[in-house]
Amino acid sequence: MSTDDDVAARLALSLGRLSRLLRVAGGDLSHGLLSALATIAKRGPLRLAELAQLELVSAPSATRFVTELESRGLVVRSADPSDGRAFLIAATAAGTAKVLEARSARAKLITELCSRLSDADSAALAAAVPAIEAMAQEG
Repeated sequence: MSTDDDVAARLALSLGRLSRLLRVAGGDLSHGLLSALATIAKRGPLRLAELAQLELVSAPSATRFVTELESRGLVVRSADPSDGRAFLIAATAAGTAKVLEARSARAKLITELCSRLSDADSAALAAAVPAIEAMAQEG
């Protein structure tokens, strides 16, 4: 394994572990539900097909997400004024609050984890954030 491969493997493993920690901090919504809710809150109202495309999931998966979020009172459906056969999905006030709560909990966790790092590691992590953001945008 080359050095680049080793770095990639270590990064993938570490990001996976960090992702699991962040999922738990997100509260009672699964990663998929929280991601869909955040997308709806940020970009809504959306058609179901738009949500599926943005979340990179199938239409049936997006339907399941919306059904679950709607049953929890976090989103509402309304008729699409431009197409009576379709509907739009929008976040409720409770849904938007849930997204903000999860973001706050995740940020608090990251802050706690960062506080345990040395000054040098904190600086290295801060310098790496733009590169990590760029990688995340590619996905």
